[in-house]
Amino acid sequence: MLQEVTAQAGAAFQRQESGRGIAFGDIDNDGRLDFVVSNNNGPVRLYLNQTPRAGHWLQVKLEGVQSNRDGAGAYVTVVRPDGLKLRRRAHTDGSYLSASDIRVHFGLGAWAQAVRVLVEWPGASKEEFAVAQVDRTVLLRQGSGKR
Repeated sequence: MLQEVTAQAGAAFQRQESGRGIAFGDIDNDGRLDFVVSNNNGPVRLYLNQTPRAGHWLQVKLEGVQSNRDGAGAYVTVVRPDGLKLRRRAHTDGSYLSASDIRVHFGLGAWAQAVRVLVEWPGASKEEFAVAQVDRTVLLRQGSGKR
């Protein structure tokens, strides 16, 4: 069932503006996704996610060596020991004249243990990385994982 919650969301969400683009990313590096809205003939609006933390997270920054420097186009899969797989693509596209954060964000819910991260780099090479701790951003450099 859908419910109208604009009034409870606060004044920032009650503005009537002509939005043209939106970009997502963890601007303040706290594990919660934030966003920026560009408006037509109006100000740019930054919305910092300040909701209470509801679970664990992992953010992956890729560093390409043989492929492009940011790993754009790579597929990243987080594999929990219980078998659950979460798959995302490293990209910045998504909205008109906007570029989102290239880092790949995963919400892990209650899962706080170590995970495996599989990266399929552009050009078909694949690697596996062990990530011992979550609730952080990890840098994965092409060529430093297990093939």
